[in-house]
Amino acid sequence: MIARGSCTIRQERLPPRAASLVESLRDLGYSLETAVADIIDNSIAAGASNIDIWCAPDSDPLALAIVDNGRGMAEAELIAAMRPGSTSPAEARARTDLGRFGLGLKTASFSQGRRLTVVSRQNLATCAAIWDLDDLAASDDWLLSVPTEAELADLPWLDRLGETGTLVVWEKLDRLSESVEGSVRSDLISTKLVALDRHLSLVFHRFIDGDLLGRTTGSAKLSIRLNGQKVVSFDPFCRNERATQPLPVEKLVVQGEEIEIRPYILPHHSKLSPVTWRYYKDRSDFLSNQGAYVYRNGRLMAWGDWFRMIPKGEATKLARVQIDFPSALDPLWTIDIKKSRAQPPPAVRERFKRIIERIAGRSVRVHRGRGEQLLDASTSPIWTRSIGREGIIHYAPDFTHPLIEAALDAVPDDKRSLVRNAFSALGAAFPVDSVYADFADDPKRVSLNGSDIDDRAKVIRSLKDILDPDGRLGRERFSKLVLSTGLAGRSLEEIEQLSQPAYNEEKGGT
Repeated sequence: MIARGSCTIRQERLPPRAASLVESLRDLGYSLETAVADIIDNSIAAGASNIDIWCAPDSDPLALAIVDNGRGMAEAELIAAMRPGSTSPAEARARTDLGRFGLGLKTASFSQGRRLTVVSRQNLATCAAIWDLDDLAASDDWLLSVPTEAELADLPWLDRLGETGTLVVWEKLDRLSESVEGSVRSDLISTKLVALDRHLSLVFHRFIDGDLLGRTTGSAKLSIRLNGQKVVSFDPFCRNERATQPLPVEKLVVQGEEIEIRPYILPHHSKLSPVTWRYYKDRSDFLSNQGAYVYRNGRLMAWGDWFRMIPKGEATKLARVQIDFPSALDPLWTIDIKKSRAQPPPAVRERFKRIIERIAGRSVRVHRGRGEQLLDASTSPIWTRSIGREGIIHYAPDFTHPLIEAALDAVPDDKRSLVRNAFSALGAAFPVDSVYADFADDPKRVSLNGSDIDDRAKVIRSLKDILDPDGRLGRERFSKLVLSTGLAGRSLEEIEQLSQPAYNEEKGGT
């Protein structure tokens, strides 16, 4: 009974039906990679330095295991951890604790299979607990199985557990296998494991690289292996590339806690080797993954989003912003159960808005730098760029360019309009959509000039006869003019080198 004013209201105890609730918990939207990442969070919080994930796509029955060398749990601690909602999100957490709602172990596991077994060991003392959703459905009650070590003899990968640590095993993997069998199932699981590797390499890249030593982790880097193969970290900021531009760090204090904002401008593709470019392009699409990368206690929570402050586009695709916040500010960031979404509080949004306006301009300059050089008046561009009504950008051949003027001068007056129309048609019919699509897919494969150096030398010699037959321009100005045509490549140094013989011959003749 509760008293309200002069009335006493009768109360009924109404716990949720176990069978119904647990089936609902299975549909929170976990993928394999977000589910495994949630288990790894627990391993990191337990001080693990080595985490192994095992799953044989061809095995029957199918199972998946995550085993760590963390501090392990005693039986009472394990049973408490198996309770749904074991920890309130309102409770303060240590900086090494990556949990949030006290649901991750259970909801992540149930999302993939119907049987969860956790075995934990401290100094060779072993305890275990099992949630089997089929047993739970039959009893419609929260009855946790607590087996002895002898009763675990047939548990997959139990031999991988060391003297201290925890083993999490998923069985009855109906969601992971999607109810398919044979080679189709094997291919499906293999594809999901590849996606898992890539997800873990990004989400935990700072733990793997040891960036957080002394801050949120212990004294060793984190090692994650998938079926024995080491998961290699993937740094979305390309910090090992010399051409990456780290911008000044900004810090702000919210409710006594510090938030760090670190902007980066990634290198233009011309500054990366073809191998490096394709690696980053394959692992992290540059257009869709621009934006903020939000880290909670060093763990990547959400990425590829400008929080609707600016639109994603080609011009800003090189911009990335690293945002670090502590778990003490969780309520302000609206973290979801899967830890795959985060929205900044108002104080951060205001500061972030000013930052992205600044870095967006830097990204535009890096992305368009080479193109802008070709449109600079000092290099006599062969294309003009104009902005018309409603901001429509128009490109057209420049009929004042010396090369086009020379072509027009070479034809009779009555044919000149025909040549002008031909040039105009080339500009109007330029396949911009196809070039854009090819360039966005892999700019390293797009080339508008010949690759043979002898061919380029011949082009330069013919242009010399047309544009500077008497040598009045001089080699330096002539080379810039050739650069503007694009006919001999995009390297001014190479053009100057290839034009040297023509000007040497001229000097020799005089």
